[in-house]
Amino acid sequence: MDQNFPNNEIIELYSSNNHGHFTENDGPHILWESPKTEMLVDFLAYHQRWEPSYIRQRMLPMLSTIFFREKALNPTNTLLYGQYNFDSIQRVKVRFGHQFLVVKWKKDVHAMASVTNTIPGDSDIDQKKLTEDDESIDLLDECNAPQIHVEDGCWFLLTDENMELVRAAFPEEVNRYLLEKGI
Repeated sequence: MDQNFPNNEIIELYSSNNHGHFTENDGPHILWESPKTEMLVDFLAYHQRWEPSYIRQRMLPMLSTIFFREKALNPTNTLLYGQYNFDSIQRVKVRFGHQFLVVKWKKDVHAMASVTNTIPGDSDIDQKKLTEDDESIDLLDECNAPQIHVEDGCWFLLTDENMELVRAAFPEEVNRYLLEKGI
């Protein structure tokens, strides 16, 4: 057992009445910032031996939630994860009795440099098959990782997002989509 267990400083931090608001002289200063994703990628790649692409894929749903919250509070033209633009809403999805919006993200042209995002026509994915696979009944098959969607030779990432959070960040797009679909 660790010699410094239980840690009295941590106990004092959690049992204090100031809820993490300290002055410079009072003790630790807790500050919420955007996650330092590249540091986390490096850490997990080294210690867990995970592929960086796998780590980034698994982090994207968390980052998109943070993006929508920040966008709703401060409507600037920022990119998700510094690389992806909100493209459109693909459809409404019901999971566990809750409605979600399936959001399409497109790689930003400036973030791509010389990389192209088109593919040959013979490897197009059948949209009907993509929808059938997505509507799986087995709860163990349900995956929160972003899906790759190919449309007109372009690659998109699809994430399931809270409808109200997307509406707060992009009200015009959500209202337009809902009107088009008659929802």
